[in-house]
Amino acid sequence: MPLHKALAHHAETRPDQLAVSLGARSLSFGELHRRSQALDGFFSTLPRQHRDQAQEVPLVAVHMGNHTALPELLAAALAGSCCIMLLDPLLPAARIQDILDRLPPDALFTAADGDNFHIKAPVYSVTSHESLDPLIAASPAQATSPTPSDPFMVAFTSGTTSTPKAFARDRASWQRSLGRGRSHFGMHAGLSTLAPGPLVHGLSLYAFAETLEAGASFHAMDKFTAEGAADIIARQKVRRLVCVPTMLEALSQTQPDLPDLAQITTAGAKLPPDLLAKTQDFARNAKITEYYGASELGFVTTITHRAGGTVAQSVGTAFREVTLDIRHPDAEGHGEIWVKSDLVIQDYLWRDDDSGFRRDGAWSSVGDIGRIEGGNLHLISRAGGMVTSGGNNIYLDEVSTHLRAHPMIKDAAVLGIEDRYLGTRLVAVVEPTDSGITQGALVAHCQSGLQKYKIPRAFYRLAKWPMTTSGKIATGQLNNWILEEDDRLAPL
Repeated sequence: MPLHKALAHHAETRPDQLAVSLGARSLSFGELHRRSQALDGFFSTLPRQHRDQAQEVPLVAVHMGNHTALPELLAAALAGSCCIMLLDPLLPAARIQDILDRLPPDALFTAADGDNFHIKAPVYSVTSHESLDPLIAASPAQATSPTPSDPFMVAFTSGTTSTPKAFARDRASWQRSLGRGRSHFGMHAGLSTLAPGPLVHGLSLYAFAETLEAGASFHAMDKFTAEGAADIIARQKVRRLVCVPTMLEALSQTQPDLPDLAQITTAGAKLPPDLLAKTQDFARNAKITEYYGASELGFVTTITHRAGGTVAQSVGTAFREVTLDIRHPDAEGHGEIWVKSDLVIQDYLWRDDDSGFRRDGAWSSVGDIGRIEGGNLHLISRAGGMVTSGGNNIYLDEVSTHLRAHPMIKDAAVLGIEDRYLGTRLVAVVEPTDSGITQGALVAHCQSGLQKYKIPRAFYRLAKWPMTTSGKIATGQLNNWILEEDDRLAPL
């Protein structure tokens, strides 16, 4: 059933059952339903700002991490009639302001200190969940029947430019996605879930929605620690864990014993065989499922691992309702991955370049490269030089372009080096115009325009670039020099 009906049903039939727990705060289904309905009623009274997109329903921007007030704001959008715009708190303020200028919200809820965003709409400082009480008290609960074609969420995807690309999700596509996930992952009311990652990211946000729809209890963390996650799983007898592989790696290093886990769902990067084995050691009774997809495409492929099974190197087979095609394959069968699915977005709300999502009739692509063998998709590389580090998608060109904007940098290249914990760590090689350039200066420059996870972990300088025969920087040679600690590269 639609999410707004499911939440109302759970509030009526199990009002006192735990719906969501985040940090020191817990909400029952009855409380979550009442507070989210009142917030939805308040949002409906907001004066509308002029904007070119997403103008059909109230647009509410949220700029906070895993804050105790976030679940009810999310529920107001997921099960109400407004549209929520999720702003990553790690994004620099200048990028946030650019987004607010392009898509003015009807209200902004923020928990960050020192915010000074310029918008015409009201700004609400949320110091704690009690900050929402006056709005809730002044607004009667609104029983909504949202229109399936209306947008309910504006989210953002990484890009090759500094300003993220925005896209909107309508309720109908989300409902279809929840149905597919319920069927595939076997979600039910007894499958209490921990998703310790940021709720503004798709993996945890989707887990929140599907857990609420099923009537199960959802647990989140204000900040991830392996010890804290293991404690919640053991103490609350959590049955399902949803996280990126780096969190599994951190958990494995604490050597927990988590026999109550029945399912582990992971995405964002391929599970390395050794990490899969370590995960099966500490969660010996869990079925481990990973899936490949994209924010713009939804679910694409999936694979499930069981104890004693063969470790597959692919990212699995297509979801039942998804069709795959490899276009313009080379001699080894590697080509661009195209997807036919009813879960894809219509398009970005704005474009600063031609990268990213494209449509061709019923087919869509984000430019990833792969091949298909025996029905299994092997992912070769991500589009636009994208790498995944710590579960975050990063376009290398975005980081190198930002470095080149520094007045003491003539040229720069950013590489993704394989890393056991992060999956990939970023390393920058620069050609400075002044030998006095320091790593601290470049880190500060990166902090002015990039999220923290996009800042390279190491910086090198060189006097002469290795070049390919076509006149491009030979990044493969740079990669070898870094791994070999070649003296042609000098650490900053």
